Amino acid sequence: MESAKFLMDKKTWLPAVISVLLAAGMVAAAEITGEREIIFPEITAIAIGALAAPKQVWNTSKLRLFAAVALSAGTGAAIVRLLPLPFWVQAPLGIFCAAGYITLLGCGFVPAISACVLPILMQTGGAAYLISALGMTALILGVQTILERFGLREKCGFVPEARTRGLIKLRAKQSLTAAAICLLPAYFGEIFITAPPLIVAFFELSKPNSKPRGRIWQTVLLIGGAAFIGTIMRAALSVGAGLPMAFSAAVACGAVLWLVDRLGLYFPPCGAIATLPFLIDQSALWKFPLEVLGGYLIFCAAAVVLFREKT
Repeated sequence: MESAKFLMDKKTWLPAVISVLLAAGMVAAAEITGEREIIFPEITAIAIGALAAPKQVWNTSKLRLFAAVALSAGTGAAIVRLLPLPFWVQAPLGIFCAAGYITLLGCGFVPAISACVLPILMQTGGAAYLISALGMTALILGVQTILERFGLREKCGFVPEARTRGLIKLRAKQSLTAAAICLLPAYFGEIFITAPPLIVAFFELSKPNSKPRGRIWQTVLLIGGAAFIGTIMRAALSVGAGLPMAFSAAVACGAVLWLVDRLGLYFPPCGAIATLPFLIDQSALWKFPLEVLGGYLIFCAAAVVLFREKT
């Protein structure tokens, strides 16, 4: 009965199908061209938050969302190209820049942080990354506009965030905490402990009145589940069965969207985590989900201990 209702509700299944197709198309383009920089995992997160979720999860306008991605992706690429410094120096710089951009733009689109830190993590900052990040973001926003026009998606209101002293102090504290945690990869030599979507998730958990924070163990299930789903799909379907990675990515994205729908918790970072295994080297595939899960638990602990809700 529930399955029949799902199939009949275009507002539910159509955005989900489009999200899967976008993720698959992005990975297919990377496979065909041989440019792995085309894979921009945050696109899956944006698709979950801007298309699949019943209502957009961020307080932002389309223009400010696009501007945040453009500024952050450009800055991340510039840091890699112009500042040949260790990861533990580059990553905090990227975090502070991206957090500053969203604060100046007066929006709550924290996935922009991932757009800045990803090229630093992968040490890539070519034109392919920038074209993919901007092109795919524009495509999602275009699809969102079309769905709204045909009544298949609720238009979201936007109230600019005032740049109060409290907000600036919050973003500074969040950035400092995330930057400190980024020292861990330098010590352990395991970069996925601070995978960019985990930093985004931390910002989501540590903000005031965070809904995901109230269901923190379910977010652990989503992040951990997404990491294992993405890894297993690439390993089993592409490495093992020899199927195109685009197909594996589509299956992984579909599985994560199903999990999100079952839990009723639209937590965008899990989408990016599910897509990251299709970008990393095959040799690092099986350590990826373990590092991600361990890193996320560290970020969760930091959010709970250092950002207590005032009562």
